[in-house]
Amino acid sequence: MNEYLELDSPKWRLNNLYKIVDKQGNSIPFKLNRVQSDVLDNLHNRNLILKARQLGMSTFSVLYMLDKALFNNNLSCGIVSYSLEHAQHIFKRIIGHALDNLSPLAKSLTGIVQRSAREITFVNGSFLRVDTTLRGGTCQNVLVSEFGKTCARNPLKAEEVITGTLQTVPIDGQVIIESTGEGNEGYFAEMVNIAHQNNNPELSPLEYKLFFFDWMKEASYYMLQPVSYDIALQDYFNKLEEDQNTKITQPQRNWYAHMRSILGEKIKQEFPSTISEAFLSSSDAYYFQESIEKAYQEFRCISTNVYDPIHQTYAAMDIGVNDLTVITFFQLIHGEIRIIDYYEDKNKSSGFYANFMLKEKPYIYNKIFLPHDSRKRDGVIVENTWERDFNKLFAHTETKIIVLKSTDKIVNISNAKIKFDRCVFNLTKVKPLIDMLRKYRKQWSEQYGKYIDKPYEGVEEHYADSFIYAMQAVTHIEAVGDINKAYKMHKDVIEMRKYKI
Repeated sequence: MNEYLELDSPKWRLNNLYKIVDKQGNSIPFKLNRVQSDVLDNLHNRNLILKARQLGMSTFSVLYMLDKALFNNNLSCGIVSYSLEHAQHIFKRIIGHALDNLSPLAKSLTGIVQRSAREITFVNGSFLRVDTTLRGGTCQNVLVSEFGKTCARNPLKAEEVITGTLQTVPIDGQVIIESTGEGNEGYFAEMVNIAHQNNNPELSPLEYKLFFFDWMKEASYYMLQPVSYDIALQDYFNKLEEDQNTKITQPQRNWYAHMRSILGEKIKQEFPSTISEAFLSSSDAYYFQESIEKAYQEFRCISTNVYDPIHQTYAAMDIGVNDLTVITFFQLIHGEIRIIDYYEDKNKSSGFYANFMLKEKPYIYNKIFLPHDSRKRDGVIVENTWERDFNKLFAHTETKIIVLKSTDKIVNISNAKIKFDRCVFNLTKVKPLIDMLRKYRKQWSEQYGKYIDKPYEGVEEHYADSFIYAMQAVTHIEAVGDINKAYKMHKDVIEMRKYKI
């Protein structure tokens, strides 16, 4: 058949015109694999691709955008990456290599007017830009590569992609967002969950179509050499076969068992078997995520009321004069740290919170713990401080107002993580607090290419600080007590609760 006629077919062009660099560093012709062909044949206006590692989806998506720009007139295409290094890799290693190695026929029909470090303009009036963000103008076609990483590492940039970049795409344009899962928080996880729950077979142009490709879709994920694994993994494979109505061969099981021995629980993130599993794995970025999962598994996040009115209550506050203030209410009973309640508000004075606790949360307060900076001026009434106001308003009670010492933030987080194993949460009251603790995470450093042990300054930090102060308060309270005995009593209570629920 005449090659000029074949050029009308995007599938033919992708299978015949481009070269890529394989894992061994060789320049080879690009050929669509099964999952890539499936996506190409079923693309919608708005697309989400959740996938296992090394299925070639990123390479396909980049070449698809290049192909659209090369063979359509006056089309603006943009590719958004999670980092500058990755953007440069896309531009040079994938797009640059494909353009430099086009077939003679393709070169005769296409041409480049301008080629800079991040953007290429073609003779047909189309252009393709690769960057960490796309500002200004309109893009008819946008690819967001590894969006899960952007959401986990830089939530502000992720928000800019959602509210800025994607809003420039017209209703008849096309969006492809592809990524592996990176924790269960952020825009990508939310978008995938919404698309997964959408049972409407006739999607509107603005609704996202979800593609999911598990590790079993990759033919190379097998190992002939036998690998020993425990009965739990055997049961996992068997249940997966039953639930997914599929067959997992022994070589596939060997490969997965081997990879799990290397990756541990992160295998669910890198090589998910199901959509929900892709977002289950814990990330090194999140301070309390593993502790929260453990609390659920050990029946310490419960819907029954754990408040005991006979025992005294404590409160710990994270104070924001012109920002969010969060209060954590807790009790210490039989060695348990019972998180019984929480409260949040903003732009309120110290007097407001003191009166609120006395009238709206009339617990029997033993001590109220204020952060170390509460001795600073209130900001509403210049002469006052939070410590002075609370002492004045609680003077008629036996409640003591304690200002916590200023100590290292990372040490306090470590202390909170240790004490988390003793915490019991009343879900009916504190579920929003737990959800915010789950989001509390480290900052990502582009300079070092890893998460650094410094908290990300998002709204969740206020909730986390309140909880961290509560755990610092527990240390203060137990300083004169028998901690070992308290911990033993806590373990005994937990064992008893298992049989009650």
